[in-house]
Amino acid sequence: MVHRIVVGAAGFIGRPLAAHLAAQQGRLLLIDSEPAGPPTGTVRGWHAVDCRTERFTQLVDEFLDGAERVELFHAAGRVPHLARIAANDVAAFRAAIEDNLVTTYAVLRTVAEAAAAHRVPGAMLVLGSVGGTRAHRYKAGYDAAKAATESLTRSFALEYGPLRISTRAIAIGPIDDSSTTSADGVHLDALVRDVPLQRYATLAEVVHAVAVLATPVFDFANGATYLFDGGLAQQLRSEAIERPPEDLGAR
Repeated sequence: MVHRIVVGAAGFIGRPLAAHLAAQQGRLLLIDSEPAGPPTGTVRGWHAVDCRTERFTQLVDEFLDGAERVELFHAAGRVPHLARIAANDVAAFRAAIEDNLVTTYAVLRTVAEAAAAHRVPGAMLVLGSVGGTRAHRYKAGYDAAKAATESLTRSFALEYGPLRISTRAIAIGPIDDSSTTSADGVHLDALVRDVPLQRYATLAEVVHAVAVLATPVFDFANGATYLFDGGLAQQLRSEAIERPPEDLGAR
């Protein structure tokens, strides 16, 4: 039986992901440090606990006992307020690293060690951001943390791959129904036009992609980071300032 763990289960992606996984066969452990209550239909397996504590380690160890496969979905993290570097002091930068990098290391290490101890194969999937590949403006700490989590993915892939634990990441771009997208206001149409597919991903698309990437068919992609952004990070600059060919529109 597959035992699945969602860390950040009360979050924007974690909550619908937990509901999606609850409809599948297998056992489910849902973790979030915020006591917001379990997603609909997922009362079982819900725990409000900090992933850096001994309690989290104990929960994971008990949960993996008897498992045939483990699938971890690390969806926790926190997006800080926009701030220029000049106004973003060291304490704020350190907080972004703690919230988005240190917690990732703690979760991956705990689950990998428990899986190794119980000799359970499986996959650990880190839900990251395109900010780890291409910098946002005014999110220096967040982007630095997301870039480092991709490096962590590779490190865990090397050390735990021999134990049949595959580690991989998905770098998620803008999502159509997110709060950050709503906050873009009058700039939204221009930002969407920068995406080669001419739209943002829906939350449902993200959830389904995440669920599939943790399945055994992707285990050989050990250490890989998948961009899920409609091609946004592939371009050198915005189409709005690109010099078009003379025959543009002649098709």
